[in-house]
Amino acid sequence: MTEQLERKGDCEGKQDKCNATGCPKFGTLGRAGNDGKRRIKNCGDPTARGKRNRAKGDSKARRARKQLGIQGANTRHEELWGGDLRVEVKSGAQVAPIWTRYLLAENQSKQAKPIGDARPFALIAMPDDTREGLVVMRLSSFAQLFGG
Repeated sequence: MTEQLERKGDCEGKQDKCNATGCPKFGTLGRAGNDGKRRIKNCGDPTARGKRNRAKGDSKARRARKQLGIQGANTRHEELWGGDLRVEVKSGAQVAPIWTRYLLAENQSKQAKPIGDARPFALIAMPDDTREGLVVMRLSSFAQLFGG
């Protein structure tokens, strides 16, 4: 007979490294992690944060891959994906400044857009000290343009 695990209890995460207020928190315990400890939802210890961050990144990468219609190995490693384009999917706080700049530039472009202009918008970022630039555009617009 299988052992019945307690459904609710105190979080078993690393309380000394937890950044959640009021730790240890009481709540519904999830499955045990690799370290054998069961944590509640939104546990703030580094192991739990890392697991959530990885899951969120994998989810965003799957969504991007599906939207672009990229074939190849079904793996979380973008380097092994097929297709004509080599990609690296980033998500979270590290890309928030890029998104902010993109939205500001898109709004500026919308204000000056002629009536009837249906072209998709792309931000071209040209930093100082380089002759290169970056093209930033919405994933949906990119997929429509290039048949994804």
